[in-house]
Amino acid sequence: MAWNVPPRLRTVEDQEDDRRATWLELFFDLVFVVAVAQLSAGLGSDVTAREFLIFAGLFVPVWWAWVGFTFYADRFDTDDVIHRLFMLGGMFAVGALASTVPDAYDGDTAGFAVAYAVLRLITVGLNMRAWWHLPAARVLLNVYIPAFSAAIALFLVSLAFESPTRYLIWAAALLLDLGAPLVSVKRIQAVPIHASHMPERVGLLTIIVFGETVLAVVVGTESVSWTVGSGIVAALGFTIAAALWWIYFDYLDPSLVRRTVRAGQIYLYVHLPLLIGLTGVGVGVKLAIKATAGDSLSEGAAWALGGGVALMMASLAVIHFVRTRSGGDLDVWLRVATAAVGVAVAALGTHLGPYAVTGILAVVLVAHVALEVARHGLHQGLADPPAN
Repeated sequence: MAWNVPPRLRTVEDQEDDRRATWLELFFDLVFVVAVAQLSAGLGSDVTAREFLIFAGLFVPVWWAWVGFTFYADRFDTDDVIHRLFMLGGMFAVGALASTVPDAYDGDTAGFAVAYAVLRLITVGLNMRAWWHLPAARVLLNVYIPAFSAAIALFLVSLAFESPTRYLIWAAALLLDLGAPLVSVKRIQAVPIHASHMPERVGLLTIIVFGETVLAVVVGTESVSWTVGSGIVAALGFTIAAALWWIYFDYLDPSLVRRTVRAGQIYLYVHLPLLIGLTGVGVGVKLAIKATAGDSLSEGAAWALGGGVALMMASLAVIHFVRTRSGGDLDVWLRVATAAVGVAVAALGTHLGPYAVTGILAVVLVAHVALEVARHGLHQGLADPPAN
C-alpha cells in the first residue's frame, strides 16, 4: 500500500458498474453501532415528548457525520495510508461523540458539541485534500468546505451559550451542513456519486439500525423473567422487525438515485426520519416486553413502537411516490395505510396493552409483506449482501 495516492474522482474516472463497499467502509460503519446504541439507550430510559426531541436532535448530527465520510469515500477514496488515517481518526471521533450522548440527554451538551466539531473538522480536512489535488472537484468543494467550516464554527460558538440558545445555534449549524448539498444540485452533476455504491452504503447503515431493533428483543427479555407472556411479546417484536426488514430490503427501489440528483437527495434525506422511526421501534419493543412483567404499557412506549412503524412506513411511501411520480400508485397507499395503523395503535396503546399493540402491528406488517409478495414476488433491490 502506498503512503500517498492523491484523491481521484472515482465516480467519473472509474465508471465501475458494480462497485461494492470496501473493508475499510464496513469497519468504519461498526463504530456507528455504538453511537446508535447510545442514542437508543437514552431514549429507552424515559420515552417522553421531550426525550424524543432530544433523541431526534442528537440523531441528526450522528447521521450527518456518517453521510459526510461516506460520500467523500464514494467520490474520492484512494485507500492510501493518509486516507486510512483520516478514516480511523474519524472512527475515534465518532466513538468520542457516542460517549457524550448520555451526558447530552442529561443536559450537558458541551462535550457533544466539541466531539461533533472535531468529527466534522476531519471531514473538512478530507475535502480540502481533494480540493488540492482535483481542480475538477472544486466546483462542488468551493461550496462544501466553507459551509461545513461555518457549521463547525457555530458548534464551537454555541459553547458560550446555555440552552435553549445553544440548541438554536446548533439548528443553524445543521441547516448549513445539511443545506449545502441541497443548493448544489448543478455542481453535484459535475462531481456525481456512484449510483449503485451509495444505495448499498445507505442500506448497510440501515441494517445497523435493524440490528439495534433485534438487540432490543434480547435486552427486553433479559430484564424480565421468561414467561409465556414475555415470550409472546418478544416473538411478536421480532416479527415486526423481520417484516420491516423484508419490506425495506425487498421493496425499496434504489433506482431513484440514478434518476436525478434531486431524486437521489430525496432518497438520502428521507432516510433520516426512516432511521429515527426504526430506532423508535426497537425501543418500543424493549419496553413492551418489560411491560409484560405487570406494568402497563406507557404512552411513550406505545408511541415509540407504533409511531416508529408509522414514521418508517411513511418515509418508504415518500420514496416510492417520488420514484413512481404517481399519487395513485397502490404501493404508495399500502405504505400510507400501514403508517396510519401505526399511528392508531400508538394513540390507543395505553388502552390496548403490550400484547395487543405488538400483535396488531405484527399482523398488519405480515399482511403487508404478503400483499407485496403477491403483487411483486421477490425483488432483488437491496437484498443482495455486499461482496468483497
